[in-house]
Amino acid sequence: MDILQVIDRYEQRREERGRRLGRFLRNEEQGFLIVQHPVGKVWGTCNSVEEVYVNNIEYVWAALQVDWTDDLPYLTPWVGTGVYANAFGCRYVFRSDNAPHVHYLHRHIEEIRGIEYPDYRESPIMTMVLDCIDCFNEQTHGRLPIALTDTQSAFDTATLIVDACEVFAACYEDEQLLVGFLQKINDLIIEFSRVQIARIGPELVARPGHQMPSLPGGPGISVSDDNLAVASPLVNRKIALPADRQLADAFGGLALHSCGNWTHTMPMLRELPNMMLVECAVGRSSGDPKPNEPGEVRRALAGSPIIAKARVGDDIQNTLSVLDKLADSELNLIVEIGYDEQNAERNYRLVREKLEKIYHG
Repeated sequence: MDILQVIDRYEQRREERGRRLGRFLRNEEQGFLIVQHPVGKVWGTCNSVEEVYVNNIEYVWAALQVDWTDDLPYLTPWVGTGVYANAFGCRYVFRSDNAPHVHYLHRHIEEIRGIEYPDYRESPIMTMVLDCIDCFNEQTHGRLPIALTDTQSAFDTATLIVDACEVFAACYEDEQLLVGFLQKINDLIIEFSRVQIARIGPELVARPGHQMPSLPGGPGISVSDDNLAVASPLVNRKIALPADRQLADAFGGLALHSCGNWTHTMPMLRELPNMMLVECAVGRSSGDPKPNEPGEVRRALAGSPIIAKARVGDDIQNTLSVLDKLADSELNLIVEIGYDEQNAERNYRLVREKLEKIYHG
């Protein structure tokens, strides 16, 4: 593939979409965006730096061909969800037919008492992330944006390092020990994220990043905190969200993802300074086995400056029904519809027509 052709196409798309996207992410423009893009292989097998690069550049090129979307693609040094767990000694298992997984290291919560803060330079997976960034920059002449690797929250990462049952029990039985452990993980997230930013080049970092519409020069950091869906509101308020807030403060904003249904916790996000964006599955066609109810998402976030990014799936009729309950002129909304190449224009236009009526009458 001619990389200069990819770069030229990206710069064309950035000229078309970048200004509005940037204004929307900074809350300088209200309303809605509609995004759809090819699935790609970025979040599958990633057994070498070369494979990560090829998967990324093929995805970016395919995404740049889509006329009917309001966002822009970017490169992501994605090597699985256990990057920070690996730094604490957890073993990575690469597979030939799927994404890698990581084995937890500690069976009992007591085993983390006094655990040492790791050196990111000793982690093979963190080294691979940085090698991917170097490869991206070299191959693209430093002209395509790059996001940070998939940043799992401290709470998520803890359940990758220690038996998850032990972590959840510690929320009630040894909160001080657990919070101290989460602080070490958060310190590492902040340190390694800054290392990545420096390696990418601050002017080239796509922010907030992973899973989110993003731009160089944008604010914040993207964080995946899937335990929000299975922990109680009390645990989320006391344990998970304070750790997430530290990341919001460190990087000037937070875009937060969780799989599953977590509307029981979403209203709490109004209390977090620098809370930018919520990413979630909405409605039965979203592909999530336990999606959020559209009306509950609207009630949780409408009237706040928090943008809701809703994945609604590829059933266009269901999507239109979901929007009747989700969309609100008081809710800044990004609708991600499943990509159907043959019907991409039709689907975009149908969703836009529906949203125009709701937002502009």
